[in-house]
Amino acid sequence: MTTPTISTPTVSIPAAVLRAVLQVYPARYRRERGDELAAVFFDTTAEAGRPAILREMLDLAAYGLRVRTGVTAFSTRGRVLALAAPLIAGALAGLGLFPWVTDSEGIARRLEGSSSSLLHLTIFAQPVATMLLAVAALLGRWTAARVLSVAVMAVGLLGMADAFRPEQFSWWWVSYTGASQLPLLLSGLLVVAAPRELLSEPGLRTRVLVLASAVGGGLVVAAQGGYDTHSLMNGPWSSVLLLLPVLLLLAVVRGWLVPAAIGLALLPLTLGFSLFSLWEEVGGMWYLLPLLGAVAVAMMAVAVVAGRSARGTRSVA
Repeated sequence: MTTPTISTPTVSIPAAVLRAVLQVYPARYRRERGDELAAVFFDTTAEAGRPAILREMLDLAAYGLRVRTGVTAFSTRGRVLALAAPLIAGALAGLGLFPWVTDSEGIARRLEGSSSSLLHLTIFAQPVATMLLAVAALLGRWTAARVLSVAVMAVGLLGMADAFRPEQFSWWWVSYTGASQLPLLLSGLLVVAAPRELLSEPGLRTRVLVLASAVGGGLVVAAQGGYDTHSLMNGPWSSVLLLLPVLLLLAVVRGWLVPAAIGLALLPLTLGFSLFSLWEEVGGMWYLLPLLGAVAVAMMAVAVVAGRSARGTRSVA
């Protein structure tokens, strides 16, 4: 494949740069469509300035990553993610509002008992970011929703950073904080990964899904005691909340995408704290390895079967 040099009166993009971007795509895809991608890129950016060219390069690389991971509008993974996106946005709103609705006095005590500006910022930013994401999903503003999903992930990272303050550092506290912030990180990433062209336009169905999942997300958080260490779940309940979303995900094997999407929306809310609670219950991470292995194998099996199903559908077509 020969990649042309991109040139304009003010901007010159070396062929090596474009070739490096195209390396994100799988080798077979590059062989079959690399020249076409390069030609389209050349035509699109022929009259563009540097910012537009950089934006096109980022878009080209992002789609290559989608092709490599199988998360495109034509794949089963992509369709499940698109179905799950409104559910995830609503569930995050339920998560963000839960402590403010159920324990505002507890929030006030946390604010008064800590001088950490990072903790204060996280406490206020979480409900704001998650609610704005739900509103964007309600309105079908998925470009804004992607940006807000990144903001949600940033809030999760801020919450985890607070656990590394020297005056309170302990691996137990880091593990707990990571478990409680994991829903923000995973859920935000899933919304960003959903193929834009498959996301629902604003309508009654989308709004009902978002609102219903907000209630459902709040109930799931309530079932886990609001991610509060004083309300750790017992072993059986932790296992149920961990394995139920995985079992729903397995429905994709039968082509049942809606249950799989529900499982995908639930899993980020339950994965971290369920594992943390089981760790507390059994007394050490080593005892959890068999369960972690089983969950990992099940999720990899879902991904492999979904990928094969998508390839089989394309070959039939």
